[in-house]
Amino acid sequence: MKIIVSDLDGTLLDENSKITDYTRETIKKLNRLGVEIIIATGRGEASAIRFKNQLGIDTYIICNNGANIYDKDENMIFEKVISKEITYELLKLLRGEKVNYNCFFHEDFYRDEYDKTDYSRRTGFIEHVLVDLKDCSELNKIIIVDEEEVILNLSKKLKDNFSHLVEITISDPTCVDIAPKGCSKGNALEILAEILNFNMNKIMAFGDAENDLDMLKKVGHPVVMENAQSIVKESISNRAGKNSEDGVAKYLENFFQLK
Repeated sequence: MKIIVSDLDGTLLDENSKITDYTRETIKKLNRLGVEIIIATGRGEASAIRFKNQLGIDTYIICNNGANIYDKDENMIFEKVISKEITYELLKLLRGEKVNYNCFFHEDFYRDEYDKTDYSRRTGFIEHVLVDLKDCSELNKIIIVDEEEVILNLSKKLKDNFSHLVEITISDPTCVDIAPKGCSKGNALEILAEILNFNMNKIMAFGDAENDLDMLKKVGHPVVMENAQSIVKESISNRAGKNSEDGVAKYLENFFQLK
């Protein structure tokens, strides 16, 4: 295996959303041996690039659940969007459900007028408060965070009404992601594989959530975290330890016999 792809949250990052020194050094050691490292995350580009820089290596990035791909110089080489028309219909439903949603398009962040989140202040996005939903632009991604029962019910309602128009996945028991139709980490990885001329069967990938499943099923060596969602663990047999215990790094260290 010369290519390693990893999700971030619940996978490469620990329980505090940090990259441990042990994980960083393991990744850098593999990179020095000629192994290509690729990040595949539901996070936006700014956050994904920040973690890439923390790893201290040059890497390709798949972000927004496959809506965007960035090269090693942080240039966007692929993008898909949710159209303004579909965005309006989605937000109309979400506003009616009275749930807090966050909308992303490059450096722009949209929230509803009743949502008092400080997300943009914490992350540096350019914030837009939506009074008229028609003012929202096309989007790379929408995320909704709420209690588990709310997310389960909302996910079903969204799929019943919009699964023919967008991709809807539960990335965390308390979070549902909405991405452009045809977008997934797996599809984006196939696009990147074609660009770089590498074989999907020669790739090892790590993940923990429903939004990783398509990617895991498409690579030659899929690995699921011990802390993964049940739907993912039921589908993939290879196991890494918990993300809180450097599961990815320990699996790689053993597989590549780094000690």
